[in-house]
Amino acid sequence: MIDRQEREKTVLKLLDRVCTGLAVAASTLFLFCTFSICYSIFTRTLGLLTPIWVVQFNEYAMLWITFLGTAYLLMRNRHVSIQIITSRMGERGKRFLGRIHNLLGMVLCLTLLYFTWTSTWDHIVRKVIDVQAVDIPKGFVLVVIPFGFLLLFLQFLRRFFEGLKTLPQSEGRDPKVMRATATQTGKGEA
Repeated sequence: MIDRQEREKTVLKLLDRVCTGLAVAASTLFLFCTFSICYSIFTRTLGLLTPIWVVQFNEYAMLWITFLGTAYLLMRNRHVSIQIITSRMGERGKRFLGRIHNLLGMVLCLTLLYFTWTSTWDHIVRKVIDVQAVDIPKGFVLVVIPFGFLLLFLQFLRRFFEGLKTLPQSEGRDPKVMRATATQTGKGEA
């Protein structure tokens, strides 16, 4: 049992490190976008030729930033959420809705992972080229999408099981068993 818990902690630490490292990479790409656009504007202002690759690589970078950073945001619970309904719920309702949310997130990410990987693999096998200022194999641009959905799936899976671990003793138990136990101990109805 202890060995299993240690392996679980090690895997979760590895997942945290991977997501954090990818968030740093996404931040670096964001800096690249900022500086390359500023450089392009500066050269245009001086009447010099602007690099033709700036727009293309910034498009790719925005795609990569999105899918490299989302798992980190979910890990840190910093994703966008609307709390109109949950703010009016009790703790038990929030926990239940959280488990449903994580379960739906897992199903959605697994579905999107399958379809995006299928499409990406098809682009790689057919050697589709994205013809712009610089010709680049499109599959290598798109590979970040299924990878990002894989990491999101793992984070939703983690959150789902963490939510199950934090169940209070009264939740998840059969009401008939609770009544029988309460009657036997003389505490009346549960």
